[in-house]
Amino acid sequence: MDPRVNAAAGSRADRYTRPTAIPGMKVLLAPHGTRGDVQPLVALAFGLRARGHEPSFLAPDNFVAWIRSCGFPCEPNGVDVHAHLTSSGADLGSWRWQRHHFRRVMIPALFEAFARTRFDPDIIVGTGVQLAAPSAAEQREIPYATIAFCPCVVPNNLAPPATVRTQGYPRWINRLLWDVGTPLAAFALRGLLNDARARAGLGELDDVMSHLAGDATILAADPDLAPLGDDAPATAVTTDALVLDRAAAVDAKLDAFLDVGPPPIYVGFGSMVAKRADALASHAIDAARALGRGVVLSEGWASLGQCVEVAHDVLIVGSVPHRSLFPRIGAVVHHGGAGTTTAAAAAGAPQVVLPHVLDQFYWGHRVARLGLGPSPLPVDLVNADVLTGRIDQALAEPIRGRAAAFAPVVASRNGVDDAVDHLQRLVAVH
Repeated sequence: MDPRVNAAAGSRADRYTRPTAIPGMKVLLAPHGTRGDVQPLVALAFGLRARGHEPSFLAPDNFVAWIRSCGFPCEPNGVDVHAHLTSSGADLGSWRWQRHHFRRVMIPALFEAFARTRFDPDIIVGTGVQLAAPSAAEQREIPYATIAFCPCVVPNNLAPPATVRTQGYPRWINRLLWDVGTPLAAFALRGLLNDARARAGLGELDDVMSHLAGDATILAADPDLAPLGDDAPATAVTTDALVLDRAAAVDAKLDAFLDVGPPPIYVGFGSMVAKRADALASHAIDAARALGRGVVLSEGWASLGQCVEVAHDVLIVGSVPHRSLFPRIGAVVHHGGAGTTTAAAAAGAPQVVLPHVLDQFYWGHRVARLGLGPSPLPVDLVNADVLTGRIDQALAEPIRGRAAAFAPVVASRNGVDDAVDHLQRLVAVH
């Protein structure tokens, strides 16, 4: 954990000294969202097991098989996030669609999943859009912790709320946006949650946002990439990013492709579902070719490779280990997810961020602010000419040198052990 952040937090640091060991703590990890919400908890699960604890998962249906393949017990939570986000009419950027999804699908399914689970935890840990876990913990009279991966989901003066696309405001404006936005978010969610809580036999909520934050909010993010302001809630603590550091090599086909010519450009949008997937893939390939580079095109949930013609300078891949791939890449063109941003920074790879929604605009701003890439380009504004210019900037000095110099400190950090400490402490004092 970074001492600068906790020193700025004042009394928060004093309350979170290293705890005495708690044997056999049963931890129910309940992520809900995309790969970026799930993978860090798999990293945490390995850390918990190494410390003698018993992690289990209640996770989106589409991640259950992968989590089980990592060796952890996992039950489905009743929602296939991939299927819903790739379905006709789905629009993650639309509050109207989100509200309908929350009311009709997600909230009922999550509450039902906790009601039927066979797991009997000592603590529940949530990430992403996990709206049922705090109520489940309340019902069981056990602590609940939420883990966030970006400061823009924790009220503080260094970042505006995730719904605000414009970045770089003065601290007082960021604080004002939180003061205005938090009650609005609470109002939007209060009725949805109270309806589900009533069906579960729980009372109505008044302070919705404090309820969702739980007994502690752990911001698991690199402190140089994503610092937390000194006015964050007293229940907010920090660790470095939760990195899944299990060894994995690239396959032989990708390895051979990487060995030919100058380092290629990686293009991937993770779990984002781009509306113009075929055009984006075409623009990215044209931009790389204009600069004499090949392309490693990660299909992701947007199926970027579905309309791409086979060529000697384009390799279409599925899920690949970023820790092994990114050090061999010329530049990483991505959506601006917390995990991808951190992995690229740790690899010393220059970044071109094309944000789609929410916190991705924050990460694009931070990459540019730190000199790790050019200014972010919203995905809806992408064309081949503009993207060529952004990638050209990323490949050149000073960005290339700055990214290389920044990498060692990020690569040396992993917040898993500190996160385990925080969870032990919550269980000990509850």
